[in-house]
Amino acid sequence: MKGSTEVKVTVSSPSETIRTLKIEVPADRIEVEIEKETENIRKNVQLPGFRKGKAPLDMVRAQYRKKIEAAAIENVIDENFKEAIGSEKLNPFGQAGISNVKYEPGKPLEFTAVIEVKPEFSISGLEGIRVEREEQEVTNEMIEETLQKIQMRFGTVRKKNEAAEIGDQLLIDIEEVDASTRVPLIGKQYPDLKVRLGEKIRGEDFEKQLIGAKAGDTILVTEKLNQYFITDPKQHVQQNPTEAHHMVKVKEVNILELPEIDDELANEMGYENVETLREGVRASLIAHLEDSAKEKLRDALERETVRIINPPALQSMVERYLDYLEENVKKRSNKPVNSRVLREENKEAVTKKVQWYLIREKLIEQEGFEVTDREIDEYLEQYAKEHNMDPKRVKIENRSEEKRSLIIDTLLDNKIFDYLENKAVVSTFKKR
Repeated sequence: MKGSTEVKVTVSSPSETIRTLKIEVPADRIEVEIEKETENIRKNVQLPGFRKGKAPLDMVRAQYRKKIEAAAIENVIDENFKEAIGSEKLNPFGQAGISNVKYEPGKPLEFTAVIEVKPEFSISGLEGIRVEREEQEVTNEMIEETLQKIQMRFGTVRKKNEAAEIGDQLLIDIEEVDASTRVPLIGKQYPDLKVRLGEKIRGEDFEKQLIGAKAGDTILVTEKLNQYFITDPKQHVQQNPTEAHHMVKVKEVNILELPEIDDELANEMGYENVETLREGVRASLIAHLEDSAKEKLRDALERETVRIINPPALQSMVERYLDYLEENVKKRSNKPVNSRVLREENKEAVTKKVQWYLIREKLIEQEGFEVTDREIDEYLEQYAKEHNMDPKRVKIENRSEEKRSLIIDTLLDNKIFDYLENKAVVSTFKKR
């Protein structure tokens, strides 16, 4: 009497995101797969006394038993795992973990599959969440600072033989070196960089070490860095102070002669006169501050939403984030990286980013957010207008699936944060 031909599946839930499936596959199914694998091997082997592909199946099976059974078991596990998750209506996230494989000829095959699934939760309790919106006015100092940067951009340089001082522009080559041996690090050479002393773009300490240098000098410069570990472009997760050591060759010391802020400079920039230039600078600063305030508000809404909903995080996704983080830190660092400490220090922040991903997906599903072709066209038309570009050209440049997907994500984010902001109590504070 033949045994059952049905696959037996028992599912348990050790946690909200983990499902353990104990699967038993009838012996008949394994035997069918073994016969297929035996025939596949026979086609490609030549045993003594037989032409290629003509050896008796029993002989092939006897000689290649382990190879045949291993391939058959792998195929049976793959096919019946898919059947099991289909029958149980499970949607695994990531790869399944297969273990406890038990097989004896003539008996059912048993194995255990552990999968991760997205947690079941709903979005509620967001009405009245309290967040703050930053408000900052454009000051005359901001306008003057921007005009000074414009002056520097349109300035002309004149070489000098004297020592470098604040305000001078240096042309330098930078070569990062090992702290102890002073041996140059591979791929860390940066030629023909322009540094204006006093701008503090590379940091005040870095520039101080170049004051007094002359053309032709080579100076060992220590640069203090704040190394950010980033898991999301909008969020700095961790900040660790490090040092970099450079051999800096001073190629030129130049006096930067700045143009007057007058109608002639305004004309070069496309403005009618100095007054309209100042108005343009003010408008640009207002837009920049509004964008900054918007991003900070969104960060606050995201943090509060994660705090209130607090869904279970998918640990496989957390680990992938941390793998990516670790890989990038190791690429950037010229010193050994303590992987354990790095992952421990960033796990909480990474977990919150994974929680936000789950909440974002749930909001899109729950509220029915979607993006239409018309909305994409309007977005591209607005982009073209803001950047003074041809709308047709912009649409052509953004027609690939990858770019279209990024635009859809942007528009979905706009809808999600508009939804959250409408539910929130937003107070305003002025940044001094």
